[in-house]
Amino acid sequence: MSTWTHVVGCIRVDGLPSIEPNVFSKQKIKDILGLPCTYEKWNDETALPCGSEGSIQYEIIEYSTGLPWLSIPVWGDLRDYEDVEEIKKWWNETLEKLGMIRDAVLHIKVEGREAVVLTYKDEE
Repeated sequence: MSTWTHVVGCIRVDGLPSIEPNVFSKQKIKDILGLPCTYEKWNDETALPCGSEGSIQYEIIEYSTGLPWLSIPVWGDLRDYEDVEEIKKWWNETLEKLGMIRDAVLHIKVEGREAVVLTYKDEE
């Protein structure tokens, strides 16, 4: 029987793409996040946490071009994967690389265990 880990969350990224397009671009965000992996389109090079049927998925939604900039919903049903510590590491490293985070939250639920909720903690 498989163990499933269910993940859902969202990251809000600030930026100034209309003023500094070379610094703030959706492509740079995609490069940081990496390519997702799915059962149908497998990617051995994915940097995203990945189960036997695919990785965490995401979408980049540009809702403004001022300081409020992007919303990135993330989700996944990771089969045969239960390494919550690895997901935490990925989460923290990703947020650090993304730069100007307005807010972020991630809910992780390994079947049969208590859920874990991660948030962005601004150091300032």
